[in-house]
Amino acid sequence: MEIREDAFRTPKTSQQIAEEMRHAATAFWVARGDVAPEAANDLAAPAPPEDLAAPPLPEKEGTLMDLLLSMPDVGEDADFERPLDYGRPVIEFD
Repeated sequence: MEIREDAFRTPKTSQQIAEEMRHAATAFWVARGDVAPEAANDLAAPAPPEDLAAPPLPEKEGTLMDLLLSMPDVGEDADFERPLDYGRPVIEFD
């Protein structure tokens, strides 16, 4: 999560921001009923040291359009066409 440096009236460290976000998220989840109040302390606990933390997620490479364009161009358009469907059939009354 990125937060502008000038967003706060007094400067905060990234550790302070992370701790406050954990507490806010925990309070929100408890208030919404997603988490039992007994589990709140475990969720709001400080994060593990950097050497024990999970490895960072890999950076995304390109956009969705790049991914779609990189796929092989095989098949005919007719293979992917759907039959025309007008919904329910028309009923004629006498």
